[in-house]
Amino acid sequence: MTSENLLKGALCGFVAGVAATIAKTVWEDYFPVRDEDTDTPPAIIAQRITERTLSDKEKDRASMGIHVTFGVGTGVLYGVSGEVVPEITSGLGAPFGLGFYALTHGSVVPALDLEPWPTEVKPAYAVNEFAGHFVYALTLEAVRRGMRRYVV
Repeated sequence: MTSENLLKGALCGFVAGVAATIAKTVWEDYFPVRDEDTDTPPAIIAQRITERTLSDKEKDRASMGIHVTFGVGTGVLYGVSGEVVPEITSGLGAPFGLGFYALTHGSVVPALDLEPWPTEVKPAYAVNEFAGHFVYALTLEAVRRGMRRYVV
């Protein structure tokens, strides 16, 4: 494993992270994961950090900024990890999607009181959130894999 391969993995993961974040965002436009008047976990984080009530416009900006940063950052980490442990990319990224969901909206996000536990929301919202992580992961792996073929 060379540092050059890690850099290539990071580059592919960055681009794949952008694409996957867009895909999950579009998914949630069609398959909502919460009521429109419910704050997103990133909006709640932003309010906690600023220690004040944010306007709707500020919440939207903060939410998008945190969401994109997290999604793209995860893509970079995934791309680098795939260079070190290629098995992470198996199953077109579906196992990663399951783990990603389990470590975020399935556990840590509700434990930090950023949203209710999956069993405490409308079943359709829980299913949409769960499926959205597979949309993210499959897009992440498809783009990463496609790019990695050409970044030699």
